[in-house]
Amino acid sequence: MARMLLAAGIAGLTVGAVFFDRVSAASVSLQERIDQAQPGAVVTVPAGKYRGPIRITKPIVLQAEGAVEIASDGSSPVLSILSDHAVVRGMKIEDNRINAAEASVVMRGNHNIVEDLVIETMGTGVQLRDASNNTLRGIRVIGLVTDPGKEQEGLHNHGQHAHQLSGAAGTNPDVTAKKGNGFDLNHSHHNRIVSNRISNMFDGIYAENSNFNHMEQNFVENSRYGYHFMGTSSTKLLGNTGSANVTGTMLMESDGAVVQHNRFVKQRENPNAQGILLFDVTGSRIEGNRIEGNRVGLYMERSKGNRLEGNEFTLNFVGMQLKQASGNVVTANHFVSNVIQAQAQDSTANTLEGNYWDDMQGIDLDADGRSNIPYELNPFFLALTEAVPPYQIFFQAPGLVFLEGLFTAGTDASIRDGAPLLAPAMTQEGEQRAGQQTAMGVLSVLLMSGSCLIMYGGVRRK
Repeated sequence: MARMLLAAGIAGLTVGAVFFDRVSAASVSLQERIDQAQPGAVVTVPAGKYRGPIRITKPIVLQAEGAVEIASDGSSPVLSILSDHAVVRGMKIEDNRINAAEASVVMRGNHNIVEDLVIETMGTGVQLRDASNNTLRGIRVIGLVTDPGKEQEGLHNHGQHAHQLSGAAGTNPDVTAKKGNGFDLNHSHHNRIVSNRISNMFDGIYAENSNFNHMEQNFVENSRYGYHFMGTSSTKLLGNTGSANVTGTMLMESDGAVVQHNRFVKQRENPNAQGILLFDVTGSRIEGNRIEGNRVGLYMERSKGNRLEGNEFTLNFVGMQLKQASGNVVTANHFVSNVIQAQAQDSTANTLEGNYWDDMQGIDLDADGRSNIPYELNPFFLALTEAVPPYQIFFQAPGLVFLEGLFTAGTDASIRDGAPLLAPAMTQEGEQRAGQQTAMGVLSVLLMSGSCLIMYGGVRRK
C-alpha cells in the first residue's frame, strides 16, 4: 500500500511539473530555464507573455510554441545573444524604450541564426556588434515612432550615425523619440540577411565598417535610407526592394559592392530622394535593377571604376545624374519615360555605350541595331538650376532648349552615348516571358489542329 501511495505521489509530481512548465511568465522564469539548459539543448517557450531581458550565453535553440511575446523591462535590450551557434525563432519582441543606445535585439556572437521574429520597437530593431557569419531571416521590424524629427527626413549628416543615438531610455513624454535602424551592423562580417521586412525606421539596413555581408530578398519601406552602407567592402545586395523611402539604397566610401536585380520604386516625396545614391564608390557593379518612379533614379558623385549594366530607369523625374564621376561604364541600360533622361556635370571620362533611350531619334546605317548618331547628355540645365533653383520652371521651354544648343556647340562638356540602341534589348525576364508565350502559342495551335482532325474524321465516317 505504501509503495502504491509513493508511486501515485511521484506521478502527481510529474504531471504537475509538465503543467507548471506551460504556465505564463508570472509563475515561470524563462531566464532560469535558459540558464539551466545544457549546451545544444532545445528550450521550447510555451505560449504566453514574458518580461525581458533575456540573455543567451550558450549554444542552445530557443523556440516558441504558439504565440510568445517578450516585452522590455524599460532599461535593457529585450533579447541579447552573447554566444556562438545559438538559434532563436518564432517570437514577438516589444520594446518601448525611447532613444536607447542598444537595440531591442543585440547580437555579439558568431554563427547564430535568428528567424521568424516580429519586433515592434521605439528604437533600433537588431544590432550586430563584432558579430560575423550570422543569419537573420524572416524578421519583421516595425518602427513605432510616428513623428520623426526634421533632421531624419533630410540629407544624412555623415558625422553622426543612427547607432550613436543619445538620451535617456524610458518613456519620458518630454523626450523626443528618434527612430532607430531596422538592422544595424558595425564591424560585423559575412552575415546573411534574407527575406526580412522593415517599415517606418530611420535606415532599414545600416552597415558600417562591415564587409562581405549578403542581403537578399528584403523589403524596406517608409524609412530614410532603405539600405545604407558606410565604409564597406564586397557587400552583396540581391533581389531586394526599397519603396517609398527617402533613398532606396546608399553606398558611401565603399568598394566591390554587387547591387543586382533589386527594385527601387517611389522614392520621390523628399526633394533629396533617389533610387540609388553612390558617393565615393569604387569597383562596384550595379546590374539588372528596376529603378522606377523616383525623383532621381541613380545619383553618382565622386565615384570611379563602377559598372552600370542592364538597369531599367523608368518614370523617374531624372533617370541618372553624374557629378564628378569618372572611369565608369554605363552600358545596356534602358531609359524609358523619364522626364529628364540623364544629366552629367564634370563627368566627361566615363564610357556610355549601347544604352536605350526612348526619346532617341537615330539612324542605323549598318543594320547593327545601334544608331550611328550619338545620344547627347547635356549638363546645361543641371548647372543652371543648381545655381538658381527657381529656373526649374523653365524646363523644356523653347528658349532654354535654344540656350542648351548654344552651350553645347563646339564643346566636349556633355557626355555622349556613342552607340545607343534603337530598340530595347530583351531582358532575361522578357526572354522568359516571350518563351512562355511562344510555348503557349505552339500548344494552342497543336490543340486546335487536333480538334479539327477529330471533327473532320467524324464527318467523313458519317
